[in-house]
Amino acid sequence: MGYKIERLQQVIKFKVSQVLLKDIADPRLGIVTITRVKLAKDLSQCVVYYSVLGEDGERSRTAHALANARGFIQHEVAGALSTRTTPHLEFEFDPSIEGSVRIAEMLRRELGTTEPKDDDSA
Repeated sequence: MGYKIERLQQVIKFKVSQVLLKDIADPRLGIVTITRVKLAKDLSQCVVYYSVLGEDGERSRTAHALANARGFIQHEVAGALSTRTTPHLEFEFDPSIEGSVRIAEMLRRELGTTEPKDDDSA
């Protein structure tokens, strides 16, 4: 991947994060983290991956809020880019964070049950 694409992805990720944090007051929007951005080589499409703190209902409400705000977010991203065209933004849930948390929790439980106890009698 070229430097230009990587740089544009960084700009888009930062701008989308800022817009969600400062400019959108939708109560359906949960605690959202933009995890990564994948920009097409021709700059026509951009998939914004996000994670949400909460359960399935929270994830669903956040997906609807992002879909409704997509046009506004895309307009704000356009102002931050120095390109002739603005990529069409799509939002996709990124399950990798949840998977990492689940694995960490399983490891914590496993290590908690198999850890040797300190013996102060020595």
